[in-house]
Amino acid sequence: MNQKAIDFHFNTPTEHDLLLSEEVKKAKYTFLIFLRYYGCTSCQIDLMDLSKVYDQFQQKDAQILVVLQSKPEILQNGIDTQGIPFTLISDPEQKLYPLYNVPAAEGYEGMRNDMTPELAQKFAAKVERGKAAGLTHGEYEGNEFQLPGYFLIDREMNLLKEHRAKNMADMPIGEEYLDLL
Repeated sequence: MNQKAIDFHFNTPTEHDLLLSEEVKKAKYTFLIFLRYYGCTSCQIDLMDLSKVYDQFQQKDAQILVVLQSKPEILQNGIDTQGIPFTLISDPEQKLYPLYNVPAAEGYEGMRNDMTPELAQKFAAKVERGKAAGLTHGEYEGNEFQLPGYFLIDREMNLLKEHRAKNMADMPIGEEYLDLL
């Protein structure tokens, strides 16, 4: 691929003006994952799934940075209640999504665009797991139609893999990211 990841400054709930190029030096691999916002139930499930297997990422010298359209105080509350062990990037102005060309859908129908029966079943199972865990939709923030995406970056900012979802189900779940390393 031989492409470089785009560098940017970012804030977390507890730190300000961090630089991606400095953060990626902390691990051999960094997953930069774009989701919608913390109140989104599907995003909460993604964060929960990634948290459950995060020790396996660390064993492979990998880390996770998740970009969300949420304010720092909402992310901090999520970290406190869910015990999220990886970095959450606060992007309430949604400046990083266009920087990485992570698109939004054209309305609710666009969020289901090109969803195969297998992906629809995978997404339905994910929603059921959220209900079983007692997750509820929180505050609406950002773009309700934002699609997810991920980028795998090495210490030298080389972009090893990239994926921009075509619909809400077109993303790995939890440990499926480990297979991408």
